Amino acid sequence: FFRKVLCASITEGLEKGIIWLTEGTWRHEWWSKTDQVTPRHMQWLVEDVSNKQLKDTFAEFKQAWDSFKPTVADTRSALQLLYATEDKDALISVDGPESYHDVHRKWHPIYRKTLYDRGYYDIFIFDTNGDMIYSVYKESDYATNFKASGNGPWKDSGLGNAFEAAMASPDEVHYIDWKPYGPSGDAPAAFFATGLRDKDGVLIGVYSIQLPPEFERSIEELEPQCKLESIAEAFEGAVNVAGLGRPTDENLEKPLACFKSHSAKSLSRLIDNHFATGYPEGNLANRVMDPYYDIKAHAVDATCALAFTVQHMLSQGRTIEQIQRLDESSYNEFNRYLRNELDFQGVSGRVKFSENNRPNLLTVKQVLQGKEVEVGLVLLNGTLSWIGNGTIDSAWALEPADPPERFKYWLVFQIGLPTLLLCCTFCVGAHMALKRGKSRNPGAHKSKASAFEDSPKNNQVSNNAATEAVVMDVAV
Repeated sequence: FFRKVLCASITEGLEKGIIWLTEGTWRHEWWSKTDQVTPRHMQWLVEDVSNKQLKDTFAEFKQAWDSFKPTVADTRSALQLLYATEDKDALISVDGPESYHDVHRKWHPIYRKTLYDRGYYDIFIFDTNGDMIYSVYKESDYATNFKASGNGPWKDSGLGNAFEAAMASPDEVHYIDWKPYGPSGDAPAAFFATGLRDKDGVLIGVYSIQLPPEFERSIEELEPQCKLESIAEAFEGAVNVAGLGRPTDENLEKPLACFKSHSAKSLSRLIDNHFATGYPEGNLANRVMDPYYDIKAHAVDATCALAFTVQHMLSQGRTIEQIQRLDESSYNEFNRYLRNELDFQGVSGRVKFSENNRPNLLTVKQVLQGKEVEVGLVLLNGTLSWIGNGTIDSAWALEPADPPERFKYWLVFQIGLPTLLLCCTFCVGAHMALKRGKSRNPGAHKSKASAFEDSPKNNQVSNNAATEAVVMDVAV
């Protein structure tokens, strides 16, 4: 959302140098990254290809594919006729002696559910020859070949590009941007793909997903003016206030009570390393591709807080079974110790609760040259202590002065013109009525005027009568 707000400031031509003020924990340097949805899809693919389920799925489909017909060409055409039907993904299986149907009946409901749970358009499994041996939705691309050197009808499509990219660098997740895709009625399609290895690390295939046309793309992909570089430039100088998430400098290298062989600094580095390399190191299935670094320490300390409380309960003579199934007395003691007595130096700083609250330091950070830098610290008593010179205003700019107020000419047209037209209409009507009254009986008018010309009172009556005549004519 905030990325869209920044983009709006760019597209509307606002002056650079706006002071953006935010609070709370955000993704690390989010202004220089694409939308979070894309990393999430990439993470899912990495987890899928690392899990035993997908490896078993591939092995069974590959064996069934190879044994379906004597030749690959016959297998492709036969499976297209059987499965690429109007039923699409609703077709669970078909009758026949071939093992492919049993394998499809076993695995298809699982991957169909994955498709709907994650909002995919389709899921594909390829062997290294480029044959699509399984897909969920089964359009005209199903059971065709995608190898660039082959003769498949869709080898030059976005999915063909995804297959080739995954074969070239199988340990990376590759993204192929939106463009019309023939099997989906030329609707826009984008793809993610990565290599699939067996338990021995041998490359056996490619796993890919297709995003739906309604997938909400990140703003930098939709607005030419809002590339990530432009968003980062617009956000330069921004200030954020959030929890510190670590001890103060004098406590950073003190031994931790919960991890006695580590300090807050060394354990934090170890966690960052496992974010990047997985745990155990090299296990890509649980690698975190886009972590929230500022809150990682709180998760560690929460675990330690529970561990210390359990330790306290054990020291009071309670068993593990009793702690797992707390009665009212044990529950109250658990709560009392956690809220009132627990006190230790954690990875995120001092862990000491005050009822439901945990007082902590706040840090003030500013974006300088695209990186977030600590410039201040808010102490527990609310005092703000600047680090160095504090915030730097080089990226900020004074708000442009309002232009001098000008005469509002539009009021002349909105008020004066209608009034003028109304007056003119009345005057013209009155003049025409007066002329019409004279032309009807000029002699009588003259006689009456002559008879009453010496009487001021009668002159007044005559004038009143004439006025009434004019008003009546105007009304008519």
